[in-house]
Amino acid sequence: MRRHRWIALAAVLLAATALLLSLGEEAPPPAARRQVEYPRWFDGPDHRRQQARATLALPRPAGGRPPAAGPEEPGEPEGLRDPFLVSLPVKEGGMVMVFEANALRHSRLGERFIACLEARRPGDLAELEREFGVDPLKDLDRVAFLDDAVVLSGHFQHLKWDRLASARHSTYGRDGRVYRDGAEWIAAWRDQLIVVSSSEEGVHRAIDQLEGRAPIPPSGIDENSTYGEVYGVIPGAAARRLLGGDERGIGSKLASLASRIELHVDAMQDVAAVVRVQGTDAGGLEDLAKTIGGALAVARVKAQAEGDREFADLLEHAQVEHGGASFDLQLAIPADRLERWFADCERPRPPPSEAPADP
Repeated sequence: MRRHRWIALAAVLLAATALLLSLGEEAPPPAARRQVEYPRWFDGPDHRRQQARATLALPRPAGGRPPAAGPEEPGEPEGLRDPFLVSLPVKEGGMVMVFEANALRHSRLGERFIACLEARRPGDLAELEREFGVDPLKDLDRVAFLDDAVVLSGHFQHLKWDRLASARHSTYGRDGRVYRDGAEWIAAWRDQLIVVSSSEEGVHRAIDQLEGRAPIPPSGIDENSTYGEVYGVIPGAAARRLLGGDERGIGSKLASLASRIELHVDAMQDVAAVVRVQGTDAGGLEDLAKTIGGALAVARVKAQAEGDREFADLLEHAQVEHGGASFDLQLAIPADRLERWFADCERPRPPPSEAPADP
């Protein structure tokens, strides 16, 4: 599961690269740039998506009742909830990162990525559907990465389980099935959720949360934080584990001050990211925000002078906004820059016989 954790951190590391820069005491004025809209709260599509997903009438968990393998009497419902968010087996102090796979597929970034993939490896996606019975471009809705688990939502009624794990499985709860694949455990719930964990306890807990036998972890993602195409939460303890060891000290200071870090990325046209750092030391966070802002400005000028086009594009819109006991680190890649980045990738490679000879 370690490899999944690093995949989940990719979006955060995009922002972290800007944090691990040399400090600068004086920052040159920012260059004029086109306005980019950053994800700060729900827009219309986000809100409609949130409402449509509230389909689970979650019963109140019975105190002290152990998980059961058979049907049981439902308790008093708490109201409709999003089953995907309810299922996340978040550990105390653990991180969680969610990718809106279906929305990303229809974003400008997703379209460019799919075109690039088809140009470089034509037929791979169709072969994947034939092999496993699932079309990742249509059947996959969301993917969540946690410390030691991955949760997927979508339409999995045609999934060929014998291709993923042993066809043998055990039922769990009212609507769960549990499979074993080597060192990993895989659970399916109503053919709409799949949980992969390094422990049997992890997949059982996800189903128990869905069926009201276990409480929902307070450190997970609530419905009010599900805006953007990528979003996640890193509690202070996880931030200290992730950022406490950099040589330059910015990460260590960030980890010591942050009680919670949120990430939200809007990728439908421009790719705009907000990393919101929250803590109790307002003065310390303000000083850190100024330090990071100066470092970003210096790094932007340096990247432009050295001709580092991709890094300069990333830093062109980078800025820090401070307010009270929090600050926002903002990063953006305008749509026209995305088109330029993917231009060469989307051109089909010539067959080996037509490839130019090495000089």
